[in-house]
Amino acid sequence: MVLYAVGIIFGAAASRNANTNIAAAITNIVSAAVPVIVVIPHLAKKGFASSKQGIIFAILGGISIAFFVMAVNKAYSVNKVGIVAPIVFGGAIFLSTVLSYFIFKEKISLLQFAGLMFLAIGFGVIIYARVVGK
Repeated sequence: MVLYAVGIIFGAAASRNANTNIAAAITNIVSAAVPVIVVIPHLAKKGFASSKQGIIFAILGGISIAFFVMAVNKAYSVNKVGIVAPIVFGGAIFLSTVLSYFIFKEKISLLQFAGLMFLAIGFGVIIYARVVGK
């Protein structure tokens, strides 16, 4: 969580001080290179098994994340981090939980449902604050 928060701050700073697409490209290149540098030495020591479907989903996930980083960097360049981050990351929690219900047939407990409702209320408050300029 701390690394993600630091990444948000660095991403916001990058998008405010460089072209947002350049910042997104550098972010994606570095975020792809670091796992490769860490994983390759381990692959030589151990075998691994992956399904074709898993690889396809990983590629699609990477494409989604690349476009996400471009969009969020643009959002950081024109809005406050305090507006963008809660909407984007709270929205990711909300949507991924709801989608997991339909796609993976995961159950949503009463407590999780209450949390989703708090997120929805929070979105409303943040959007209202943005609209009225507070």
